[in-house]
Amino acid sequence: MTNQLSSFRRFPSAFAIVAASALAFTGLIASTSPAYAQSGSDYRCAGLADQANSAADSASAAQKASAKRFVSTGKKLCEAGNERAAAKQFRAALKVAGVAEVEADSQMAAR
Repeated sequence: MTNQLSSFRRFPSAFAIVAASALAFTGLIASTSPAYAQSGSDYRCAGLADQANSAADSASAAQKASAKRFVSTGKKLCEAGNERAAAKQFRAALKVAGVAEVEADSQMAAR
């Protein structure tokens, strides 16, 4: 009986070590992800966002509100680190405004 009791006493400390390691790793992932997302190094959240914003500003009154909503949603997705979904929003804003995406920039985004 004493042998079984001693193994149960070691379990909480082993569990605590594993749990602390998991929390530390999760904290590391959470602290590095937003830095990458906000760095603006991705074309979709830099160049394409600027194109969409300019197109929304120059759109007609009927199209401007809709295009601005797409741009705003795209910027929020960039902040969250979802560049792919953000690019879809920016391209939708360009489409609503009736502006074509610059070809050289879209080729760079495909890389």
